Amino acid sequence: MRMWPPNARLRAARRLLRLAVAALSLSACGSAPRESFDLSGGAHASAARAAVGHAGAALAVNEPETSPALHPERIVIRIAPGEIAYLADAQWADRLTRLVQARLVSAFGRGGVAATLPGAPVAAALSTIIHRFEIDLTRQTAVVEIAARILDDKTGRDRAARVFRGEAPAPHTYGAAAVQSLEAALDDASRQLVGWARGRI
Repeated sequence: MRMWPPNARLRAARRLLRLAVAALSLSACGSAPRESFDLSGGAHASAARAAVGHAGAALAVNEPETSPALHPERIVIRIAPGEIAYLADAQWADRLTRLVQARLVSAFGRGGVAATLPGAPVAAALSTIIHRFEIDLTRQTAVVEIAARILDDKTGRDRAARVFRGEAPAPHTYGAAAVQSLEAALDDASRQLVGWARGRI
């Protein structure tokens, strides 16, 4: 899908972006395996999984759903409107949905809300859909967009719903730097989500 006017500067920028992506893709053809990354080193994921059945939790954080464009373990880069690719030198250490779920549990804890994975008696549940979790090369920006719904745990009815968007500068697209930018964008979106949800549980 083309949304920008076809001028010479834009065509040149897109050509450079495609060359950069081609170089990354070629590097994936070598023998070196992709480096695996957690969100904040894996400690949050382990802690969140251990939190199943946490006594006194107020909120259960369900594993997010994703848009079709999001690969479960690859890191997405957007090279132009409607055009995506994957970083060749890096991947997620687990499904992105599990990593984000664990990070959200931790974010609620830091925000003063006792949260857990599903399985414990709670007052409410958080369901989310990750629409975007990517590096936008055209803007050198990490973008995380999450749609959230708070459900009454007894009736299953919606209490509230909203879409949250976090952004962070992403001047580099190699593995560690890209992940750091995406973590910052996720933190931005998570802070908004936790602040919104806190008064609705």
